[in-house]
Amino acid sequence: MFDLSVTNKHASPPDPESGDSAIASWSPIVARDTRPIGFRLELRNTRLPLADGLDAVLSDFVAEGTTSFPHGLVVLAPIDSACDESLIHWSAPRNVLLEVNSAQLDSQEHVKRLCEVQRRGVRLALRVLDNATVARERLPLFQYVLARQRPTSGETAWLATLKNTRAEANTAFQQGANAVIGWPLRELDAGIKPGLQPTQHAALELIRLVQADADLPDLERGFKREPVLAYLLLTLANSSAFIRSTPVASLSQAIALLGYQRLVKWLVLLLVIAAKDTGRRPQIYSAVVRGFCMENLAAEAGVDGTVRDSCFVVGAFSLLDAITGQPLPQLLGELHLPEAVGAALQEGNGPFAPYLNLARALEVGDAMAIAQSAAPLNLQPCAVRSALLRALAATDALQSIV
Repeated sequence: MFDLSVTNKHASPPDPESGDSAIASWSPIVARDTRPIGFRLELRNTRLPLADGLDAVLSDFVAEGTTSFPHGLVVLAPIDSACDESLIHWSAPRNVLLEVNSAQLDSQEHVKRLCEVQRRGVRLALRVLDNATVARERLPLFQYVLARQRPTSGETAWLATLKNTRAEANTAFQQGANAVIGWPLRELDAGIKPGLQPTQHAALELIRLVQADADLPDLERGFKREPVLAYLLLTLANSSAFIRSTPVASLSQAIALLGYQRLVKWLVLLLVIAAKDTGRRPQIYSAVVRGFCMENLAAEAGVDGTVRDSCFVVGAFSLLDAITGQPLPQLLGELHLPEAVGAALQEGNGPFAPYLNLARALEVGDAMAIAQSAAPLNLQPCAVRSALLRALAATDALQSIV
């Protein structure tokens, strides 16, 4: 049975025959208003009994106590594992759904098992394979149906699975999809005016000040000129991310608490998320996940805090052109960031590029690409998976702050 107790994944080396070898990849779940409402996790190479493998995955969200369990929708999709006897006694938080594919409904044994699993409170989602038909009487078992085309029966909520384009998403929504899984991150929405929002301009100017090693009073004045950024800075400083004996009441205290290097990281984050009302929320959500994921991967690789913060910047900026509608070289030219950051973003090389390649591979769902991208970093599957899931949990938590 799953619980939210903190685990220590470094207590012993990963067993190659255990569920720690499971590989995870992810896709956002996007509602009609382009608001990300959760994510789908594809799980491959889960060798333990399925319930144990799923529990190992769920525990990764709160590994080492650094993040809280996500509140959004979480769809777990074990691609190469069928429903086994272990699921009978499995439980999960209410926002978690277990995905099964329609081929498993051909087995009466599997159907009986799914009935028992659902009766015990686990919510299920059905992935309809291409050209498959599903008996109408099976549908009440499932909270959602995942399919590329609208199911014949409209009684069960539909999550449309996308390939590449915004046009696909628009068509799915017109046909009644409750949400879509996946999003064309590089496709610009022609209906959205390009350019930076006022808050983004302010964040950009503050990044310049920090990079120029400006005095604390100058930074404080910069925040005071932009009340939204000042509010977000104080909210962050008083969050559970920082240990302090008393509440942080002033901007100067908050800046001192973060320090200049970490302040750059969070200003980059604010620069990205300040466009949250422009219709590019899936790109923003994915950019933040990339940033946290790259930072976590760098931590797993044992590099120092400065490199981790730079990894976050690279990940968060990797979709900035799609978020703002402006060319990336132009945006980076205004910031005077370290040369290695620009090299990773524009040329795909340098010390941060392997982390970015791996973060991108985790969005594709190709197990071979993930393994190949992880190899230069010498990271085991369990470390990569934990880095991703903690990034998803951190991004989910950020939704409630901003």
